[in-house]
Amino acid sequence: MIERENIRELVEEAKMKAGKEGEVVGLASRDTPISHGKENKEIKAEVPFDVYLSKKFLIGSYLGISLPVSKTLVLGRITEVERSDILAVSKIPALSPTEDTSGITTPLSLTIELLSEEVDGEVVPPSSPIDPQSPIFVPNILFVKRMLGLPDDGISIGKVIEGYKEMGIEVKLTGEILRHHVLVVGTTGAGKTNLLKVIMKNAHIPLVVFDIQGDYVKPAAEIGGNIIVPVPRDYSGKITNFISTFLARSNLSNYKIDKIDGNKVVLKNGEKELTIYLVAFRLSKTYKLIPDVSPFFSAQGASFFKIITESCEGTIDSWEDECVEVMKGMRLHSSTQDNIIRSVTLLKNTGILDVRISNEKGNSYLDEPDYDELINDTPAKSVVDLRWVLEKGVSTATMTAFIIAERIFELIDRKYKNQGKETPFLMIFDEAHEYFPQSKRGDDEKEALERLINKIMRLGRVRGIGTILATHRPTDLNDLILTLANTKIALRADEDALEKIGMDEYANVLQASPAGYGVIRTFSLKVHDLIFRALKF
Repeated sequence: MIERENIRELVEEAKMKAGKEGEVVGLASRDTPISHGKENKEIKAEVPFDVYLSKKFLIGSYLGISLPVSKTLVLGRITEVERSDILAVSKIPALSPTEDTSGITTPLSLTIELLSEEVDGEVVPPSSPIDPQSPIFVPNILFVKRMLGLPDDGISIGKVIEGYKEMGIEVKLTGEILRHHVLVVGTTGAGKTNLLKVIMKNAHIPLVVFDIQGDYVKPAAEIGGNIIVPVPRDYSGKITNFISTFLARSNLSNYKIDKIDGNKVVLKNGEKELTIYLVAFRLSKTYKLIPDVSPFFSAQGASFFKIITESCEGTIDSWEDECVEVMKGMRLHSSTQDNIIRSVTLLKNTGILDVRISNEKGNSYLDEPDYDELINDTPAKSVVDLRWVLEKGVSTATMTAFIIAERIFELIDRKYKNQGKETPFLMIFDEAHEYFPQSKRGDDEKEALERLINKIMRLGRVRGIGTILATHRPTDLNDLILTLANTKIALRADEDALEKIGMDEYANVLQASPAGYGVIRTFSLKVHDLIFRALKF
């Protein structure tokens, strides 16, 4: 039989362990049975009134628990606070509403959610019984960081939050998190764009941001990045004229052209340098790729378009004159022929194929950027400015993005196959529902889109490619994206949006939260969810 003295030693030892990790402030409840398990992970604790006066205990504050019997440490988070007058505690009815200030000198009652437990130096999910009178302590920052499993390396995106206070603990996205892909959900004004700008700025690996609205152009200029501008025919003409239009529209008029080298334009603003690539696509170089990333072709039409175009390579303008006879000679079904002709017309109307532009050397076709420069610089940070092609339609903008994404994938894939070498690279898609929607057309389009998603996210992962996808409408996002994104970040959002990503329990918390306040759920931490506040760009 264990003697009372031995039990006292266990409690004192637990207090000593707690004191090394923080400041003891209370005890696990004595008057409420303590039970926790698979469904319930909360316990009760009490803090003396004098300690309550000297400390701030907020919903969301982290607390430690030192367990006497198992001799382990547990990290918890306050989910509920309760204050009772002495009359309520003693269950004596008040005969009249008289004031007696001594009645409020009762302990503060806390409900604590159990988050993680340290057992033999390893942080694991909490499983040990919580003993009554276990010392409760306010933990130091090192203890919280260790028990949350927060990494030292990675892209810094924000600080851990407890209650409404920022803690001095950085939240970082590691390479492993990025390779397993990140989905960011938040409504307009919730801080999505700011978070992506912070990631772009703090990343230590090459990346590309696909930008439909132009939100990332000026930030890219501020950090000395590259801007890739797909130029449709409506804006073809002199390079210098287009650059003037681009700078005015981007609020970058203080930059001046320093050098033009083909489709590469170097701009300077005092000490800052900005590189712009003006790009378009040649049919002769992309005819095998375009059918796979455009929404125009049927499966049959895509296959035969590649075969036909290989036999009569020309421009998109000359395709019908040069290729129709080849197509007729193949005796295709009339519906397939009609699909190919219609798709060629739609491709021509996008205006992104075989675009001519003039410079001091005369007229020439715009071509694609040097993708080696975009993945090998240390680190190259590039923004694909899709505003001009968006004027031709969302399908034109997304098709343009997919061609560039495919080119980057091909280059990284070659390195992987030839050298067995991963290439750390990050693709960021804002307004992801525009690129990867739930298909409302036929099975062919859905299948083609999901092949592309699988290539970028499944095959890309083992080659070093990570993706971050942001949206305010996850209900419109292809379900495969939701499956493959292993880390989810929820900012302020509608309840149905949070429900779609399985985080609707935070609807009330996030509904009234300030911009940048969010919850991250990831496989890489020691806790299920982490509340944080994003850094400001």
